[in-house]
Formats: sequence, C-alpha cells, structure tokens
Amino acid sequence: MDAKTQKYDRQLRLWGNSGQEALESAHILLINATAVGCEILKNLVLPGIGQFTIADQGTVTQNDIGSNFFLDFESLGKSRAERACELLGELNEDVKGNWVDKDILSILKETPGYLAQFSMVIATDITRETAEKIAALCWVNGLDTGASAGNGSPAGKKKTTFVWVKTVGLIGAARIAVPEHAIVETHPDNVADVRIDSPFPELSDYAKSFNFDTEDGLEFGHIPYVAILLKYMEEWKQGHEGKIPSTYAEKNQLKANIKSGMRSADDENFEEAVNSVLRSCQPTVVPSDIKTIFNDPKCENLTAESDNFWILARAVREFVNDRSKSGGLLPLSGTIPDMKAQTDSYVTLQSIYKTKAKQDVQEVSNITESLLESLGLAPGSISLQEIESFCKYSAFLKVIRYRSLEQEYRQPNTKQIASWLSDPDSVFPHYVLLRASDSFHDDHGRYPGEGENWEDDVDQLHANVATLLQSWGIAIDAVSKDLTHEICRYGNGSIHNIASFIGGVVSQEVIKLITHQYIPLDNTFVFDGTRSVTGVFAV
Repeated sequence: MDAKTQKYDRQLRLWGNSGQEALESAHILLINATAVGCEILKNLVLPGIGQFTIADQGTVTQNDIGSNFFLDFESLGKSRAERACELLGELNEDVKGNWVDKDILSILKETPGYLAQFSMVIATDITRETAEKIAALCWVNGLDTGASAGNGSPAGKKKTTFVWVKTVGLIGAARIAVPEHAIVETHPDNVADVRIDSPFPELSDYAKSFNFDTEDGLEFGHIPYVAILLKYMEEWKQGHEGKIPSTYAEKNQLKANIKSGMRSADDENFEEAVNSVLRSCQPTVVPSDIKTIFNDPKCENLTAESDNFWILARAVREFVNDRSKSGGLLPLSGTIPDMKAQTDSYVTLQSIYKTKAKQDVQEVSNITESLLESLGLAPGSISLQEIESFCKYSAFLKVIRYRSLEQEYRQPNTKQIASWLSDPDSVFPHYVLLRASDSFHDDHGRYPGEGENWEDDVDQLHANVATLLQSWGIAIDAVSKDLTHEICRYGNGSIHNIASFIGGVVSQEVIKLITHQYIPLDNTFVFDGTRSVTGVFAV
C-alpha cells in the first residue's frame, strides 16, 4: 500500500480512486472566511481537494475569533483571507491554498470570467443581490460546456456549481444551484442482478449441471439458491405458457414447490431460494427512470460538446434496443449476492455473471466508439473503466435538474410552499425568515438585530415576512411572530457549533457534487438548531 493510499484509505472505501481523482482535480472558491466557510473548507482540505482559494476583503475581528476556530488571537486585525488560508493549509500538505484580499464583486468587475476557473463556488455572508449575481454567472458556466472529460463534466471548461450557505444564530441553510447534475455511481444498497426470470444460456446451463437427486447430503445442501430458483422457475414456466408467477397466490405456490424439494429443515440453500421468490418474480425490465433518461433530448441529440454521461446513456440505449444482443435489458451488473454454496460452485457462478457482464460492456464499448467517431471525437476518449462503471450502475442512473435562484425568486412554487407551511413540524418557516431577512437588508442596509435594540426590528421584519407570504398567496399567520423575535435576537450572529454542523452537511454535499457519486440534496437544506430538525426543499 503506497503512502497516498494509506493516508486516504478510509475515504477510498467510500468513493474509490475515481472519486479521489475528482477531488484532487477540484478547485474550490470560498467567498468570505466565516466560521461556517472555514468549517466547510476544513472538511474538504482533509480528504484532499486539489486546491482552494479564499476571497475576502475583511480583517479579523474579535467576533471572528469568538466564533471561528480557524482564527486565533494572533490573527486579530490581519487579513481574514490570508490567515484562514494559512491555518487551513496546515491540515493537509497535499492541498494548495490561495487567498485574495478583495471583495468578490470587485474581483468580478476587474475579471468578469474569474469564476470559470473553479469547480465550485461556496459563498457565505453575502447579500441576496450579490448571491443572485454570482449564481447567474455560475449558471451560465454550467450551461456553456466544452468537450467532455468524464464524470459528466466537460473538459474544455469545468461546470461551476454554486452553493450559498447561511448561519444565523441557531438556524442554518444551504442552497445548491447548477443547471444539471448527472450521477452514475449512486451507490444503491444492492446492485445484484441475478435475472432468474430471464436467464441467459450460460446461466441456464449452469443450473442444469446440478444433480438434485444426489445421495450426497453435503452436495445437495450446497446447491446455490440461484440454481434452485432457476430449476423451479423453469418448471413453473413449462406449466404456465412460459410466464413467471405474477399473483400473490402464484408466488406462494412457487414457494411451496421449492419447499417440497427440501430434504430437511436444515437445507439453508432452499430457504434462501424461498426467501428470494418475491424478488425473483419481479420481471427484469428497464426502470421507468432510466427510460426517461433514454428519452431525454440530451440523449437523443448528441453533439461534440455532450457530456460523457449522455454519450454513454445513448450507447446503452442502443444496446438495449438491439434485442439480439441485450434481450431488451440493461447491461448485466456482474454482481451476485452471498449464498450458501461450495466455494468452487460459487466461484463458477460468479465467473458466469462476470463474463456476461464483460460481454455487455464490450458491446456498449463498441457502440460508444461508433458514437465518438460520428461526433468527431477522438477514439478512446471515454475510457473502458468509465464504460464499465456506467454499465454496472445503469439501472440506478440519476439526473438532477436544479432550479436557479432566478426561478426561485421570480417563479416560486407557491402550491408546494403552501404545503410545506401547512406542516406544523416543518422547518420551512425558517426559510421564510431568512428570505425576509434578505428583504430587511435591502431596505435598511443591515440585517435584523444588528441595530442598537434588536426588539425595534421585530415589527419591521414581520412586515417583510407578511409581504413575502402575501406574494405567494399565503395567509400571513403561516409564520409565527415568535420566530421573528428569535431571528432578530440572533442579530445575524454566528454560533460555532451550528457553523460546524452546517459545515459538515455542506461539505458532504460538495463531495457528492465533485465526485458525481451518491445523490446530493435538491436543492435547499434548512436546519433548526432549537429543535435539531432538518428539512430539504426544492424551492
């Protein structure tokens, strides 16, 4: 085990080499080195992101030291960006840190294309107006793609995902905005695909190789349950016009047939077969979500700028449509579950599934090469490893199309918002309060509670809440005035334990987005620290 593998061993078990490579090629921009911003970066520096840049024109204050563990008394009065960069950089020598002692709007005025160099922009302690400007620029970067370079990301120009994070007292929130996010390795609980209802010839021959009349009890007790299911399923089909059990009664009858073949109550392999009947009687088909991906215009209308995800989706679609090669099914995953069996029988069964999976991968690879040629792209520009991963997880692909901040503000989902607010246990009222606080800032140039007397701001903030609710056609009593009191009392202050928690949540989502593994939240996360309750809302 080399030093790098040893260093990152535990996380490699989660996202593998491909995920680690994606992290190490990432460049994160943090806007403002606040407590929550530094907590997010800490959780990205430790697993080894490639580099980060902090843009912050502020100097370290007493309030910063009180809420941010990454700023010490020696930092007082110094550049917040520089000190945070130095101290965060000590966590991992493999990560390059950069800092810019300027306001982000000033940077963008001097260099309009500044954001395009980053994989992701994480913004904290910015106004709504600034957030909308940055989000709009990142959104355009997400739409403007060059030639693809794997993991669903374009090679010529990285997509820039925008993440806006807030913490106010005991409230925390995060918003993700990117036009499209495609995931191949969604990490489902089970990718096993045994295909009892539609076995391929090699699998059928394997099942027939077992002697169910053997006198050897050890041999009988170690016939793999897959072979048992295939035998009894084939017998069922012969008596039912080639159809598998579909009704509850028919499935119970198949269970009874299998049980009748048991010689003793200790035949665990037969019990495994019985327990797998319901799952095995589910017809193997292309899931509806995958059909939706196949029918997507991006899958239908490929160009030289298409992401690898869509080129591979098209290749798999063509594979499925060629029934002579696929039987109308997705590529075999090649993974089988554990079962009671003799080692040589299990290894043989495993080899049969893996061989068929490799054959399917080769067919998809051939189609992919033809597509690359038709698009004028270089042969082999999509690696065999990427094709193998796509085929293995082809039944679990996921595409998330986020709503932009502009859509959130200009085209609100009023029916859904009303539903969220009707739930007395929902944390959505805190989202409303944060939105109203932004409006308060628009009116007064400061946030609620930052004045001399926080109680003086309560009525004005609640008026902002009422205005927002009325714009959605919702009664103004949908948000309690008690909550308005609380957010004013916080005075836009940050509490470190809340910043730490939100930093952990956001960094987890950032890793999902960078690696294109696991399914990130869509699109707004809200935390109520008073009740320790969270919620996710597609606003």
